[in-house]
Amino acid sequence: MQDETTAEEFQQLFKQMQVVPKLPEFRLYYDENGRVLFYTSDKPEGNYIVIDNMTYAEGRQDIRVLEGVIHKASEFVVVTKLERSETGTTCATEDVSIIVDKGYTGKTQTWKAETHEFKYN
Repeated sequence: MQDETTAEEFQQLFKQMQVVPKLPEFRLYYDENGRVLFYTSDKPEGNYIVIDNMTYAEGRQDIRVLEGVIHKASEFVVVTKLERSETGTTCATEDVSIIVDKGYTGKTQTWKAETHEFKYN
């Protein structure tokens, strides 16, 4: 009987000692127009809403945040592509994936990621 009591006491103590792991706070940061800037569990300054882990894992860029609520832009198609620009990232002409600095002596061109929204008819 002494062993049973000890085992019961041990189980009760063990249950009291169990620590529930703290989940990170997932955040969606957005700009003044409600467009997604980035997802993070860090805490930088800016406009954000706290989201669940599934929304964080999806990492969708085609949603908007209006008055603190996520809205899926189902009536819009969002396309982001690289376009030549006067400002942006300077790349080698022969390969846009090679980013160069001002000291590069070869031919260069400047590219910028542009986002376009198209509404379904």
